Amino acid sequence: MRYLHTSFVRNFLLALAGLTILILIGNLFDELARLTRQNPPAWAVASYFVLRVPYLLAQAMPLAVLIGTLFTLTAMLRSHELIAMRAGGVDQWALALPILVPALVVSLGMIVFDETVVPWANSRSSMIKRVYIRKQPRAEFFIAKRAAVWTADGKLVYALWANGEEGLMHRVTIAELYGRKLLGRVDAETARPDRGAWTLTNALVCRWRKDDMDARFVRHAVYPLRETMGSFLQTERELKEQSMAELRETMRKLRQAGRDYSSERVFYHLKWAFPFASVIVALLALGISFTFQTNPREGVAASVTVAVGAALLYIVLVQFGQVLGIGGVLPPVISMWMANVVFLVAGVVLLWRAWRW
Repeated sequence: MRYLHTSFVRNFLLALAGLTILILIGNLFDELARLTRQNPPAWAVASYFVLRVPYLLAQAMPLAVLIGTLFTLTAMLRSHELIAMRAGGVDQWALALPILVPALVVSLGMIVFDETVVPWANSRSSMIKRVYIRKQPRAEFFIAKRAAVWTADGKLVYALWANGEEGLMHRVTIAELYGRKLLGRVDAETARPDRGAWTLTNALVCRWRKDDMDARFVRHAVYPLRETMGSFLQTERELKEQSMAELRETMRKLRQAGRDYSSERVFYHLKWAFPFASVIVALLALGISFTFQTNPREGVAASVTVAVGAALLYIVLVQFGQVLGIGGVLPPVISMWMANVVFLVAGVVLLWRAWRW
């Protein structure tokens, strides 16, 4: 129905704008004092907060769908429109689809938005924060954690920490590969790249020859590598702010380096699961509102209370799933989709029970 669809879209956009502004104001009060310590130009501070908006929009989207659905249906409950439509023979799906279809479009659009606009905006905001606000030299402000790089001659080099200011990398692993076959491995405590030859300290050098392995420990060694520190340095971003493409590449490199990448797997599956929270909370809000449709006077307050409680429970379940996934208790795909499955079942059950009258 066009009327229901228009009401939902209007309420959703208003809720999205309001939530984004509220979160942005909260970030402004939280960060402004720290950002202005170095007396940065006003345009840099303004640009930083403007570039944070895409990330905040993506985070606020599911809650905006929930609020938009509740506002639309509670208004119809209050004015008895929902009862009148059902009494007039309007099909249940005719009431649900004008909300569920836009919510599904929002979910699919979030995936594209989170893979294109959000990573670009996060990268730009981080650069502005470091260079123009904190006024760090470009040669020093890049720091990489868990960095992995393929060399031109087929080696995979991994560093737990690369510090551009020190020009030093810590906990370095160099995997010497021929295709997918591992020929040798070097594990060093530190490495200092220097014009085609790296200086390694406290290195364990292993070589495989047929079925034998030759291992030796050296305190100082020079290893031929042309890659420089710049090959590893990148703007540090939290895993939740990285795109799925970036997470996939990181996982591939960590897997081939023999390193743990459970955190990256958890956030990769979260990138798929979280966008679909929009259509799931819409389904849940429909089920809750239709459950109270026979009692409009009390139904408005009850619908809002139950839906807000369900939203908080969803957030808790997502956080709990992250802990279980990173800790290895559950596979990442199960831990991250767990909340969606639980609330999807709850929404379907509520709708089924409400539509039986």
